[in-house]
Amino acid sequence: MLGQRSHDLLGRLLPRSESEFEAELRAKFRFTGELIHTGRGGRRITVLANLLLTRGGDGVARVYETNRDVTARKEEEDRIRRSEARLRLLSSTAARLLAAPDPQAVVDALCREVMEHLDCQAFFNFVVDAAAGKLHLNAYSGVSDEAARRIEWLALGETICGCVARDGASIVVEDVQCSGDPRAGLVRSFGMKAYCSHPLKGEGGRLMGTLSFGTRTRTRFTLDEIELLRTVADQVATAMDRIESRRSLEAANARLREADRAKDEFLAVLSHELRNPLAPVRNSLAILQRTSLDGEQARRALAVIDRQTAQLSHLVDELLDVTRVTRNKVVLQKTSLGLSELVHRTVEDHRSLFEAKSIVLEAPPGPPDLRVDGDPARLAQVIGNLLQNSAKFTGRGGSVTVTVRGDAVRGRAMVTVRDDGAGIPAGVLSRLFEPFTQADTTLDRSSGGLGLGLALVKGLVELHGGEVSAQSDGPGRGAEFTVELPLPEGVRLEAEPAPAVPATTAKRVLIIEDNVDAADTLRDLLALAGHSAEVAYDGRTGLAKARRFRPEIVLCDIGLPGLDGYAVARALRSDEELSHCTVVALTGYALPEDLQKARAAGFDRHVAKPPSPETLEAILAAPG
Repeated sequence: MLGQRSHDLLGRLLPRSESEFEAELRAKFRFTGELIHTGRGGRRITVLANLLLTRGGDGVARVYETNRDVTARKEEEDRIRRSEARLRLLSSTAARLLAAPDPQAVVDALCREVMEHLDCQAFFNFVVDAAAGKLHLNAYSGVSDEAARRIEWLALGETICGCVARDGASIVVEDVQCSGDPRAGLVRSFGMKAYCSHPLKGEGGRLMGTLSFGTRTRTRFTLDEIELLRTVADQVATAMDRIESRRSLEAANARLREADRAKDEFLAVLSHELRNPLAPVRNSLAILQRTSLDGEQARRALAVIDRQTAQLSHLVDELLDVTRVTRNKVVLQKTSLGLSELVHRTVEDHRSLFEAKSIVLEAPPGPPDLRVDGDPARLAQVIGNLLQNSAKFTGRGGSVTVTVRGDAVRGRAMVTVRDDGAGIPAGVLSRLFEPFTQADTTLDRSSGGLGLGLALVKGLVELHGGEVSAQSDGPGRGAEFTVELPLPEGVRLEAEPAPAVPATTAKRVLIIEDNVDAADTLRDLLALAGHSAEVAYDGRTGLAKARRFRPEIVLCDIGLPGLDGYAVARALRSDEELSHCTVVALTGYALPEDLQKARAAGFDRHVAKPPSPETLEAILAAPG
């Protein structure tokens, strides 16, 4: 050190003039500074230099210098600063994503911050479009809009992002311009030198998309940077999953509110529809009490009672059928049947309804060889409900057309009911087959009904493996309903013989029913048909009468006081002198498990209340 000018020695540390330097030396006797060198391989080396100035008795100033390598400490300090910066970035990212009503709206801004932090020049955010089965570009930066349009949709397995989505695993490509990875062709064309892509996964590993970053200034990402990008991707995925869950919950709540509203409206409609028939029935009964039973007024009153009780029975049957369908309690009695013939019979059964309203009902003959496997009664119910619906909403002078056709290519048989009536509003069309839809005030309530008919149609058709659809061009422009049923392979329609009407001979019938009015009227009805009928109003009395009366047929209610119908049936079967009689359960308990219990107790048949005259005739005409 001796013999050298102190300014020459320290000038590289203190960029001052010589006079300023000398003044500094005179003011201070100590100095500490850092020297930065470039070592082998371009590594930066930091040296801490300590200088001490002393003056001897001879007036000569002497400088003592020590140097210490502090490169490791400086690198650790830089690492800590970078780590703190990443933590601040991640904390800010998480807070903004959690606060955002729609996380996808802030993805663009957040990714730009990450780009700046990591010296990246491009990012791409793709989201999964489940309907299309592809990735859709949601946000991007670093490429032209024209280039972005070319990659608006990516197939799973296409380019790096598509492979990340397909495999659910991250992909990092270094030195892209020299890489032979065929997946990197697209990002190579964008001028990327390093590229990192992570999957966006929600709860349970559900793939929601990908998040990728690229740089044009360096050939690789550090492990810390890759981990940072992975954490950002996980944060974005968590926020997207959260908002989807919230939207699903809001939609479910909206459906519940709508179902509650529909339920309230349905109960109001049900009350109205059930009360409607009761008023004319009570009025007719009052007339019968005050007039001669063989007069014109009595005959009109009886006709009113007949119509209104039929309406009540129809409403109750609708309620029970919809309940059975929704609870999966309907058991189909399938057989091979000619669809065209079934539709023709159903149309003719309903023709009087259309004639009463002066509606033209047309039903061109369908293919005679068109057969399906189905329950004849339930399919007739489907067609009947569609016909009744068209009759309700088609005005006088309108027309309804029913057609039957087959599609061998699709393997489907189709029945279409088309009318030129009131039509269906677009807002109602999408939920037309939901229960209680007719209770909506946008539909005409003047024709009555519970709004269950079309829901029942849908349930029964789906039980047959088919589907039903509706079309309408809007109010006043008519409607079209199409039922599609699967065709069995290799089956052709053959002519079906008309069912023979059995001849009925007089029978001895015992009625066991605790509803006095129901029992007495059923006895009178059977007596008018030439049968000998007796009545008992409870189970024990019924057994006693059976032993005296020796009935050929017993019509027995299930819910009897004291001794129920099951016990009565078991007692009859255990009695050697009565075991030969036909025992029919006549009850409102008509679910499949009820049928099984009835058979186990010894009943021969199970008939839901109230039985139609035709059903009674069939029971009485059956061989004993």
